[in-house]
Amino acid sequence: MPFSRDLLILTRSVRFRAERRVQPLRWKPAADVYEGRDGWVIKLELAGVRPQDVQLQVCGNFLGISGRRVDLAREQGLRLKSMEIAYAEFERGFEFPVSIEGARIETEFRDGMLFVRIAPEA
Repeated sequence: MPFSRDLLILTRSVRFRAERRVQPLRWKPAADVYEGRDGWVIKLELAGVRPQDVQLQVCGNFLGISGRRVDLAREQGLRLKSMEIAYAEFERGFEFPVSIEGARIETEFRDGMLFVRIAPEA
């Protein structure tokens, strides 16, 4: 039995309403970790995240990176129909084979990526 046109319209409407309400409480940005002679480089995909909304925390051989992406581009008068970009808090953790407590840590935002360079004490 073929679906009626009304049923298809209702199904689409319910799906869009459900998608609009579902937002993750946290999201997990993609990350690459590189190891070199002088330490490590972590690259996180953080498009749309402002540098002031990111925190780094070091504890022994663990580095935590957390923050929040906020939707700053919302315009008045627009109604949300579909939302695929996560605007929420994020958190990532990275464990290293040695303590990084006294390491030199530098950050750089470039082209939607956060680069974290870690050079442990010699």
